[in-house]
Amino acid sequence: MALAGTNNITAAGGLQDSGVEASLQNFIPEIWGASIMDYMTKNLVFANLATDQSGLVANGGDRVHMPKHTELTASDTYGTATVETLIDTNLAFAKTSAIEDSYTLDINQAIHSAIAITDVANVQTSYDVMNLYTSKLGYALAKKIDAYVGIKLFEEVAYNYANGTDDGDQAGNTVEINGTHDAYTITTAGVSNMIEAIHTNDSNLEDWTLVLVPKCYAALFQLGDFARYDGVGTSFGTEVPFVSGYAGKLAGVNVVVNNNFQHYGAGSATQVASSTPVGNWTSNSISDESEKLLGFLVHKDAMHIAYARGMKARVQSDYHLESLSTRFVADSVYGCLVTGSSTDGNKKVFAVINPVS
Repeated sequence: MALAGTNNITAAGGLQDSGVEASLQNFIPEIWGASIMDYMTKNLVFANLATDQSGLVANGGDRVHMPKHTELTASDTYGTATVETLIDTNLAFAKTSAIEDSYTLDINQAIHSAIAITDVANVQTSYDVMNLYTSKLGYALAKKIDAYVGIKLFEEVAYNYANGTDDGDQAGNTVEINGTHDAYTITTAGVSNMIEAIHTNDSNLEDWTLVLVPKCYAALFQLGDFARYDGVGTSFGTEVPFVSGYAGKLAGVNVVVNNNFQHYGAGSATQVASSTPVGNWTSNSISDESEKLLGFLVHKDAMHIAYARGMKARVQSDYHLESLSTRFVADSVYGCLVTGSSTDGNKKVFAVINPVS
């Protein structure tokens, strides 16, 4: 299948009715590309929580180096000497290495979604009909991108992921959201654990997002302490509900639900999507990952994503004479990086779990 470049206009079909406007007989990549990108962006969940670093590769390239800073401390400027002179002050400068440590974001993921349409002219004359195709293409790209970001988060906080010996850089960062093994509920004690974890990490509640699996998110609405059904979505009174619609707040923390969680399964090295993911969150001596994952608690600076120049949602086409149809391919080239560690003050991702049996 030979594809035309995005800046080329290729014939959309064979013999067309002379009454069809000539310009509509040509594939218009700008219209399709913009619509696909719009639907893709709207359907991202994990990836929309990431900081977009695409501007750093706007002039080309496939790698971004991001400095890995250590925390600086402040000292008293003046010592016991008189303040009239600066000779005996405590003023000092910490020396760092000549080569600063850094994170590397590689743009190394390439995905596509393809479709063939028999009469592109008629499709382009109807905004609603064209949206049927662009929404499907955009959703397909979004689901694949979100799956990649989701497994990167999984690997970041899991022990022995992919049924191997590898541990994530932030393995051991956990929040027990309830006190019952294998339960999907959220309790007041669990909310207290979350708040404690955030403040112990020297960070603010508003900097975090709680991303839950559907079963755990739905359980919130069974609790009168967290949900006011008359206040979901819009509430401007003095009593603001903890949960407000699809992306509300729980004790000051943004809450999002995602049905595209990924895991490797218990004792498996194969990545799959699951609404009830499992892994190993509490011990690096277990190879059979079977502890339930209820979600992730993610800092706003934890994830970074970058798309290759002109490749966030590119669309190309050619005319296929044998099938009398125009064939479309929408593709995206990108990369994702998760930062942080298991040290207080630099924890950027927590696994939301329940107690081990």
